[in-house]
Amino acid sequence: MTTNTQTIARNTGWFSIENIINAVVAFTTSIAINRYLGPEKNSYIIYVSYIANLVSSLGGMGIPATTRKYMAEFIGLGDRGTARYIYLRTLLLQTGLATVATCGFLFWVLGDARAEYKLASALLVLSIWPAMINSISAQANTATEDLSTNLPGSIAAALTYFIAIAATVVLHWGVVGVGVALLCMRSVDFLVRFFPTMKRVLAWETTHAHPPGLRQRMMPFALQGVASMFVAQIVWGRSEIILLEKLCPDVNQVSFYSVAFTMAEQLLLVAIIFGTAAGTTIFVQYGRDKSKLPELAASAFRYIALMSIPLHFIAASLAVPALLLFYGHKFQGAAMVVALAPLLCMFKAFLAPAQNLLESSERQRYVIAATVFAGIIDISVAWYLIPAHGAVGACIGNGAAQLTAVGIMWAMVIYRFKVKLPWLQVAKIVFISALAALTAHYIA
Repeated sequence: MTTNTQTIARNTGWFSIENIINAVVAFTTSIAINRYLGPEKNSYIIYVSYIANLVSSLGGMGIPATTRKYMAEFIGLGDRGTARYIYLRTLLLQTGLATVATCGFLFWVLGDARAEYKLASALLVLSIWPAMINSISAQANTATEDLSTNLPGSIAAALTYFIAIAATVVLHWGVVGVGVALLCMRSVDFLVRFFPTMKRVLAWETTHAHPPGLRQRMMPFALQGVASMFVAQIVWGRSEIILLEKLCPDVNQVSFYSVAFTMAEQLLLVAIIFGTAAGTTIFVQYGRDKSKLPELAASAFRYIALMSIPLHFIAASLAVPALLLFYGHKFQGAAMVVALAPLLCMFKAFLAPAQNLLESSERQRYVIAATVFAGIIDISVAWYLIPAHGAVGACIGNGAAQLTAVGIMWAMVIYRFKVKLPWLQVAKIVFISALAALTAHYIA
């Protein structure tokens, strides 16, 4: 029988391959786009892309998260018939929601976008539809504890995006090429992932128990998921881009903040990979044996600390040389924000175990409360600092919010589930990481 440790290790391996490929493609294409378009011309595309991604993320959280949670629970109970029923019903609901969201946002952007950006903006918006539907298949595969099934779609999508961006730069397609690249990437990901997933799920038994009260459990969970994702986008996404676009007279600050965010996000790759693999097992373990959940969460916290803290400290000391090397001297104005971003985004690395434990036990209200409070702090700090400090102010606001949200969630987990965290070990890791960062700074 496969143990939780073996399952997490296997899924970490598969998810590592998927995320490393995506990270390399995202980073290299970010460099190409920013060098090609420059900070000023790229700022509006970043703004529209953020709004399109926000809509996709909101639509990709409520119903898909419900799909993952309840499919995983019934698969853990050995009831694949009910899991099959959940997948088909949520897929139908998500398709309708995706159609409405895409049409509504397309109407808005065609009326709001500047003439030279209308076509590019429309293409970015159209990519919402395949992205939202694709999220159902992705979460269904996650619920089976076999993350290898998500790999083919991700590889095909990453390769498509890389080729499209390269063609945009070589053939001078401008902002329209960026829109084409994103639409093609998400369409390929949807097609490659959807049909194999549908074939696997349809092969499961058709009989299901349809437990009483299932719909009453799923609907509040889905609504809470959307609410949680909405406030989470303020804290964990790039919501400060909207404030920068509205409050800062220097349009380049949008690009500077986006570049810093892109560089810092690469550091979270290891934590995201491990956290997702551990989270998958947490959801299934809830159906198997709830008593092991606190130990599972504490182990995940310890491993994330060992992997993430040294990486973020050292990266902060090397961020400015890396910025000039990859993006060029046109982005020299982003030096301060790229140095701060690795330290301020480090708290996000510890999010997944606490959030997954709360969600698996249907205590999303704690997640929502924590992110709402953190979102208020984010907006308040960013609103105050952005007019005078631009991207640096946005980064500080985001970092303060992340610290608040993660701190509250882990406090809830410690109190509710009696999780014991290795605080002394974490303090030692921080001290050693700080020494390593100072050494790296002077060498650089």
